[in-house]
Amino acid sequence: MSSLTKRILTALVFIPIVLWCLWRGGWAFFALTLTVSLVAIFELQEMLDSMKEPVFRPLLYVASVCLLGAIHLHGELWVSPVMCAAFLAVAIGELVSPLAQPFRRGGLMLLSLFYGAFLPSHFLLLRRHPQGLAYVLLVLLGTWAADTGAYFVGMRWGKHKLAPRISPNKSVEGALGGLVAAALVTGYLDSRLQIGLVPGWILGLLIALAAMTGDLFESALKREAGVKDSGWILPGHGGVLDRIDSLLFAAPAIYYLVRWLG
Repeated sequence: MSSLTKRILTALVFIPIVLWCLWRGGWAFFALTLTVSLVAIFELQEMLDSMKEPVFRPLLYVASVCLLGAIHLHGELWVSPVMCAAFLAVAIGELVSPLAQPFRRGGLMLLSLFYGAFLPSHFLLLRRHPQGLAYVLLVLLGTWAADTGAYFVGMRWGKHKLAPRISPNKSVEGALGGLVAAALVTGYLDSRLQIGLVPGWILGLLIALAAMTGDLFESALKREAGVKDSGWILPGHGGVLDRIDSLLFAAPAIYYLVRWLG
């Protein structure tokens, strides 16, 4: 089976599941977000293992469940207490460890929790908003447009490297194509969904900039770990992080804009 066939089949299976959970909201969307978060943390730990930097996985899984569960039930109110409790647990763990490494191991655990659970939790926070379904759709489709526009424009006209040390295939021209594509798609969505936050094309530019930053950040993580894909769970697509890296930065950007303007 070719790689393209695997990609198409994987998309045909998972896209309807994601859209159904998003539409249903509530516990269905929570279950989807939690599953994605736990798989993302697993992939991060696999990368750390490949670098000979193992961390204490059970604490990360428990902290992720507690963080996402608290947000699902009580919203943003419990973000700070859970994150502080996780930090305290990591600190105590390093204090009692015979090989205390608070900078190295403690820092890597907190980075994993922040990247693999705190960032995905913004999808739950967005979905709780009265216009949550529209906002999450905007993030998903705006990010998809940015990635697609950057890919095709970069393939056709890309000449100037965007970040050659991190991701040699990405170009400045591709980035500009992604910005334009996201602005067009979100501008159209805003005209149909009547979000009314700011002009839709501005949301598209913000989503595209955040998405590109997230994509480059995950590329930097993989380059440091010496791996091509973050995982293998999605045939033809690599790992979960490979699919959501852009979204992890785009969702918080829109959430905090909504909070600031709302």
